[in-house]
Amino acid sequence: MKKRVLTVVTAALLLLSIPAVLLGWGFLLPPQYGDTFLGELKYKVQYLEEARGPRIVLVGGSGVAFGVDSALMERELPGYTVVNFGMYAALGTTVMLDLSEDLIRPGDIVILIPEQQEQTLSDFFDPAVMWQALDGAFPLLGRLPGTYRSALAGQFPYFAAQKYADLLQGRTPRPRGVYSRASFNAAGDVVSGLCSRNIMAGGYDPNTPIRFDSALATDAFLTRVNAYARSVEERGATMWYAFCPMNAAAVEGDAGPDEFYDALQAALRFPVIGDPNQSILESGWFYDTNFHLNASGKIVYTRLLVRNIKAVLGDSSPTEIALPRQPAPAGADTWSGDDRDADCFLYREADGLLTVVGLSAGGLAREALTVPSAWNGLPVTAIGGGAFAGGARLREVVVQQNITQIADGAFSGCPALDRIRIRTGSPAGCRVGQGLLEGTDAAVYVPADALSDYRTDYFWSVWGQRVLPDGP
Repeated sequence: MKKRVLTVVTAALLLLSIPAVLLGWGFLLPPQYGDTFLGELKYKVQYLEEARGPRIVLVGGSGVAFGVDSALMERELPGYTVVNFGMYAALGTTVMLDLSEDLIRPGDIVILIPEQQEQTLSDFFDPAVMWQALDGAFPLLGRLPGTYRSALAGQFPYFAAQKYADLLQGRTPRPRGVYSRASFNAAGDVVSGLCSRNIMAGGYDPNTPIRFDSALATDAFLTRVNAYARSVEERGATMWYAFCPMNAAAVEGDAGPDEFYDALQAALRFPVIGDPNQSILESGWFYDTNFHLNASGKIVYTRLLVRNIKAVLGDSSPTEIALPRQPAPAGADTWSGDDRDADCFLYREADGLLTVVGLSAGGLAREALTVPSAWNGLPVTAIGGGAFAGGARLREVVVQQNITQIADGAFSGCPALDRIRIRTGSPAGCRVGQGLLEGTDAAVYVPADALSDYRTDYFWSVWGQRVLPDGP
């Protein structure tokens, strides 16, 4: 009897100790995500706190971080300090509003510039991403309203356990490439020599089409934005809305930008500045998404934004920002890989590059397939949506390093699929969307030494809990 009681007591104490252990792992262990792209958030808040006014505060997602040259803006708009408060769409637009609201001061101009997509024009919030951004900056929790509390509490155990595992196994993320904290300058702009030209297959990302449906901006989004505008106006600041840079090659749908502009302006209690058509730029000005500009495109958009600001301010001074030459898109890298399964796929060719769009009769019967590096002398660079549909027996897919882009839903329609093996050593080499694993329960296996890079990557992090280390 005593033994049984002791066992029960021990079990109870163990259960009670788990929350304490998780709290210790989450809050007391050294920060693990400070060098990641999300590690910049606390510095943006700090700069907004410290920057002298009057300020022009640009609030939005990473399209703002990649799209604006703050120094050029300050040169053209003397007397203002520019604060680039654009971060990451997966955090949610409303989070950026919440973190900035109490820091706005009299004389400030706040310009909201969200990406033209459903996620950023809603009250979307990702607690997993938020915890990584908060790591080492937990006082920022005090700036977030209680509406996030439940979602953050539910995600905390995974965050704490993953943080402990990364520390224990020596996998503290040290991102390489553009998507790291080191890519930001003091003003909050992304500045990297890697952003020199368009690197997207076909010049655009099919996973994030750009639409102008009038209902795209949700009621919850409009309510929150109007409340924010009322708050900052009561503080003596001014609020505007501007259109982000948009890749012309990704625009689709029947509704046009003018219709969206009219609907948006009717719903907002503050002005929308600029002509949305002018923010739709040729694909050559972009870098790796339909909203991230390359270094030359950043100058083009900064010039446009400055001119729009001057127009509203009644500033008739000339804008002396010279337009750069549009860079040529990056060519496809040539890879020599495993092409034994090349005849198991169907392809679509564009500009000498191939996209996998389906399976041949032979491919439909296979249990394992390797996406080839080339077929009939042409490089294979992308996997299209529904490419593996109908592969009822397919259990494993190997994606070699030649694949630079995987469309949403590529692996749907494969009920037996349980393993997608990515051979690319860096997540920057293969762009994916938030619908990567639509229609499948498969896990993604990546090189073990790049596991932390994938789990914290700008594009891959949404699938972090299903990204596992690949073995022999």
